[in-house]
Amino acid sequence: MSSSPSYAGWEPSEHDANVPRESASISAQDMWEKYIQKRRPAAFDGLLDDDTWHGERFADLDYLRQQAGQAQVKVEPINSTKQTFGTAEKREAMTFVQFLDIVQDKRRGGKYYLTTQYEQEEEQGEDDDWPVLDPILPSPVHLLQKDFPLHPRILGNLVLQQCNLWVGGTQEPKSSGLHHDFHDNLYLLLSGYKRFVLFPPTAYPYLRLRGHVEHLHKNGLLVYEPDNRIRADGLDEIDAAHWRVASRSHQNRKKRRNHTQQDVHGSYEEAKQALQEIRAKYDPEEDEDDDEEEGDDVEEGEVPQDPESDDDAWEQDEDEYEQLFESDEPPSFSYIAPSVLHEHFRIPSPIPAPKDVDKTMIPLQGCPKPLVVDLKPGQMLYVPASWFHEVTSYGSHGSPHIAFNYWMHPPDGQEAKEPYVDTEVWNTIRNRVILHNHK
Repeated sequence: MSSSPSYAGWEPSEHDANVPRESASISAQDMWEKYIQKRRPAAFDGLLDDDTWHGERFADLDYLRQQAGQAQVKVEPINSTKQTFGTAEKREAMTFVQFLDIVQDKRRGGKYYLTTQYEQEEEQGEDDDWPVLDPILPSPVHLLQKDFPLHPRILGNLVLQQCNLWVGGTQEPKSSGLHHDFHDNLYLLLSGYKRFVLFPPTAYPYLRLRGHVEHLHKNGLLVYEPDNRIRADGLDEIDAAHWRVASRSHQNRKKRRNHTQQDVHGSYEEAKQALQEIRAKYDPEEDEDDDEEEGDDVEEGEVPQDPESDDDAWEQDEDEYEQLFESDEPPSFSYIAPSVLHEHFRIPSPIPAPKDVDKTMIPLQGCPKPLVVDLKPGQMLYVPASWFHEVTSYGSHGSPHIAFNYWMHPPDGQEAKEPYVDTEVWNTIRNRVILHNHK
């Protein structure tokens, strides 16, 4: 690690074995003060109380067929050797209704899992100078949008990164593998059962990760080599600078349309200069190319258009992201087998150990004891970004296990009203997410 750990969030003590349980009616302010700001997991009895939440319908496979059956999805097959999911097996393309048929097939139901749909691209819309957002509503949830809010009351002013539907047909417990996510997670269980084994971000040196951790931010976000320019809020520094340029350019155009004399030309130019400087910091050759191609003919308030640098960079990032999940296991996953993890910490394991499991691949000495959380239908779990979790899932009485989740960008601020330090950029991104909801 290039710098010493700086985590300022909550860590379990030797006596903590479970996460606190709250009512789902907890106020957004209490949620912020007790859990989000402290970076502390919590379980909730009940689901969302927003008027627009009707996600209980997702437990009905016939309803899913009617509303989203034609959606194209890619589903993950189980690793035949490890008998777990989360191992970067090549995903298989099919329609959602075809997958639901598999889920109800007793012979094949436990062999596939619907997880995040990485390859779906976000449409740009009319203003193509805005940076590309991650897919907010990937398939099949884009066809279920009328049944859930994009901004749950309980999460206050956190900015949505993505919503997902998780469906598996296994009646025998299967594991996701030990890993962490890069966003705050609100996980709603609709059908079946889940057990989470949780470790704080500071446990990373003990968990035999596939990647090398470069930095641990104060809010717990882990950054891996070579992604050394990722901020605590999860934004790439270049992307953040790009958002600032686009935002100020938009302000300029708006002011001109309203025939106001005030102009933000100076601040726009400052933002554009900052973007060029940060590009030069990380890729001097790219910055020189940008200077040559932009020239001096860019009008005030316009974002420089450079299809051979900006657009290619975005496409390259997407290609790398796809390759990461399609051809190799992510750096945030552990080599430790779930059955070995359970045995090491004397957690009752419903998962039999594969014949060739490496029982020497155990957590390193000094690893903190994990928290264990059991979820049943009608309950939620909040997991802050970079909290490690191994999830054991199974259906019951022939019904699948189904969950819905919100990934929110990790906050790095101190106030519920302004949970992000870079308020200009995050207010801009929040507005873009809201606009997506009104398309």
